[in-house]
Amino acid sequence: MKKLADRTFWWIELFAGLGFMTVGFFQDCSLTFGTAIISSALWPTLFLSAAVCVYRLLHFKTYSKSRGFWLIAALCVTYLLSTFLNRQYGWYENIRTLIMQGILFLMVYCYKESRSAEDIRKRRVWIGFYLSVCAVLTVMSFAYMLLGKNEIFYPETPEMPLYYTGFYWGRLYGVYWDPNIGALMCCVSLLLAIGIFSKNHNIILRIAMGCLVVLDVMYITFSDSRACRIALTIGVAVCAVLYTVKSRRRGVTVLLAVVAVVASVALPTAIKTVYNNSVAVMEKKETVSASSSAKPSSAAKPSAEPDATKVTIRPKETNAADISNRRIDIWKSAIEIFKEKPVFGVGHNTVLAYVEAEQEDSYLINNDHMHFSSMHNAFFDILVAQGAVGLLLYLALAVWCIIAVFKNWKQISMQLQGIAPAYLAVLAAMVCASCFMSEILYVCSPMSFMFWMALGALMQTVKKEEGEHYDMQIRRAGELAVLR
Repeated sequence: MKKLADRTFWWIELFAGLGFMTVGFFQDCSLTFGTAIISSALWPTLFLSAAVCVYRLLHFKTYSKSRGFWLIAALCVTYLLSTFLNRQYGWYENIRTLIMQGILFLMVYCYKESRSAEDIRKRRVWIGFYLSVCAVLTVMSFAYMLLGKNEIFYPETPEMPLYYTGFYWGRLYGVYWDPNIGALMCCVSLLLAIGIFSKNHNIILRIAMGCLVVLDVMYITFSDSRACRIALTIGVAVCAVLYTVKSRRRGVTVLLAVVAVVASVALPTAIKTVYNNSVAVMEKKETVSASSSAKPSSAAKPSAEPDATKVTIRPKETNAADISNRRIDIWKSAIEIFKEKPVFGVGHNTVLAYVEAEQEDSYLINNDHMHFSSMHNAFFDILVAQGAVGLLLYLALAVWCIIAVFKNWKQISMQLQGIAPAYLAVLAAMVCASCFMSEILYVCSPMSFMFWMALGALMQTVKKEEGEHYDMQIRRAGELAVLR
C-alpha cells in the first residue's frame, strides 16, 4: 500500500513540475503572455502542486531534513511578515507570489535524504521537457526573424512592458517577450546539454545535444544580451574547471577547457561581426543595383524600412550614455526605499503602491519608459521586498550551500557523475544573470525551476556521514545512466 501511494505521488509530482514549467513558458512567450491560456495551465498545476505539498507536509519530518530548510522557511515567514506590515499598500498579489514560491521550495528543492532512482528519473523528464520546449521556442524565434514577422505589443497599463515579436532594434526577440529572458533560457539549456553530452555515449543523443548547443549560442548572439553572455562565460568556465579537475587526461582536458571558455567569449562576437558585415555587403549591393536601374531623372526615395526593423544586430549600445540601460537609476531607487524601510522592506508586489504613496519623485515611476516594479537585480529585489532580514537569510542560505557543495564535491561528483558540473554551472550562471535580471526568487519561470531543482539535486547527495550507505544501483550507474 505504501509503495502504491509513493508511486502515485511520484506521478503527481512529475506532472505538477511539468505544469509549473508550462506556466512559466507561457508567461515568457510573447504569443501567450497575458492570455487566458496561462490560467488554463495554472489551475490544474496548482491543484497537483497542492496535493504534492500536502503529501510532503504529512511527511514533514522527512522533508524538513533538507539542507537549509529552516532558512528557507524563515525567508517565507519574513516575506509574510513584510506583507502584513505593508498591507495598506496591498496584499493579495504578495500572497499569490508566496504560494508559488512555497510550491517551488517544497516540491522542487526539498528532498528525501535517501536518494533513489525514482528521483533521477523525475529530474530526467523535467530536464528533457525543458530542453525540448526551449528548442521549439528558439527555432520559432528564428523562423519569425527570417519570415519578417515583426510586431509591437503596446501595454494596457504603465506597469506592463512594451514588447515585440521578431527582430526589433537590433535584437532578436523572436517569440520571447524579452530577449534577455530568452537568452537566459538558452544559457541554462546550453549548460544542461553540455552535461548530458559529456558523459553520454549515445551517438544520437550527442548529436541532438550538439545541435542544441549551436542553437542556444545563436540565440544568445542574436538577442545581444550582455548579461547572458557574461552568465554563459561564467557557466562554461565552471563546467571547464570541474571537468578538468575530474579528468585523468589532464593535458587534453585543460586544452579543451581553455578553448571552450575562449569560445564562449569570442564566438558570439565573431558571429555578430560576420553577420553584420554580410548584411552590410548585401545592402550595399542592393543599393547599387537599385541606383543603376533607376531613371536619371527620378529622385532618390528614402528607405521605407524604419531603423527599428533593420536586420543587423545592434553594433553598439542604444543608449551609450547609460551603459547599464537604466539599471543604475533603478538600483539607486532601491537603496532609497531600503533607507525608509530597512528591516522588513515594503513587500514584493507592493513596491509601486509604496513609491506612489511615499516617494512620488522616485525614478521607478518618473521616467520615459515604464513604471518599474522590479529592481532588475535579485539581491536588490530581496532588499526592497524583505529588507535586511530577508537579504541576510538569503545570503546565509547561499553561503551554507556553497560550503556544503565544495566541501563534499568529490562525493557529489561520484554520485551525480557527468551532470554534477552542469548543475553547478547552471547555479553559477543564474546567480550571475540575477545581478542584472529578476530571477531565482519571486518568479514563476522555467529557469528558476531548473535552479532549485539543480540545487536540490546537489544538496541531496551531501550526506551527514561519509560512511552512510548509498543505493548501490545509483552508485554503480550514476545520474546519467538513467538519462540515457
